[in-house]
Amino acid sequence: MPSSEDLLAKVPLFKELEAQDLSRLAAASRVETFSSGEAIVEVGEPGRSLYLVTEGHVQVLYPVRSAEFELARLGPGEFFGEMALLNDKPRSATVRAVGEVSAIVLDKTEFRALVLDRPQVALALLEVLSVRIRHADEQISGLSDQAVRDPLTGLLNRRAFTERIDQEIDRTRRYGNEFSLIVMDLDHFKTINDTLGHDVGDHVLGWVGRILTEHTRVADIPFRIGGEEFAIICPSTDVELAHAMAQRLVDVVCEAKPPVSQELHVTMSAAYATCPEHGETTESLYKTADQALLKAKREGRNRVQAPSQT
Repeated sequence: MPSSEDLLAKVPLFKELEAQDLSRLAAASRVETFSSGEAIVEVGEPGRSLYLVTEGHVQVLYPVRSAEFELARLGPGEFFGEMALLNDKPRSATVRAVGEVSAIVLDKTEFRALVLDRPQVALALLEVLSVRIRHADEQISGLSDQAVRDPLTGLLNRRAFTERIDQEIDRTRRYGNEFSLIVMDLDHFKTINDTLGHDVGDHVLGWVGRILTEHTRVADIPFRIGGEEFAIICPSTDVELAHAMAQRLVDVVCEAKPPVSQELHVTMSAAYATCPEHGETTESLYKTADQALLKAKREGRNRVQAPSQT
């Protein structure tokens, strides 16, 4: 089996070190073994050491709510925990053993003593970290986008809607700023799917997503919250403006032609509610708007329904 010096020399961070420096690090290191499924480091715990895998594989896991996303899988000669050598911040990810794992562990105290003697080691560390961090940021950004965005329409999904409307409710309570919620539903959408097929239905949904993106203000946030149901959160928007905005979107959908080869006329019904006038909680505001939307459907569709006065 290669010596600790040989293994450390393969780490990009240490590849420029002279033999005496590698020997110094090897002498300060220790070998640890971990059983299958064991968390070698946990997200949120203090970072104190760099780990160099010598046998087996590990998963680098990023927390996403109650789940975990595998950012990377590392094997012999690869390392993790290098940020712990620079700062005392908590771990940003969990690393778990896949099968039995052996690793060389280097604590920050000896590494920092080496950096004071050999500043070029710090420069090598920065180069390695810049690549590692950029790659991780790209993965996390993609993951976050997938978690909250509807792939068919490109709009934010119901999870994002729930989070954002809760934020707007809280902002209204704190600062007294009103905002409006517009809910919209495609008319007779099931008939489109049943008669023309789901591919046509998907094209229509994507088209509506583009309309809602292009015909709303920069501050407004459109969502797809159900099969053919959409919502728009409109900050600093009163009842009159919410009605006008909803009517404009209903008119645009009615007048435009969807990008499908079949002759197809698509319409949409809409309703709205304003916080705090029509509700001061997420549940009450959405319920008011949804009840008005049901009324718009019952009374002919392709129209905007104002919320009922209570």
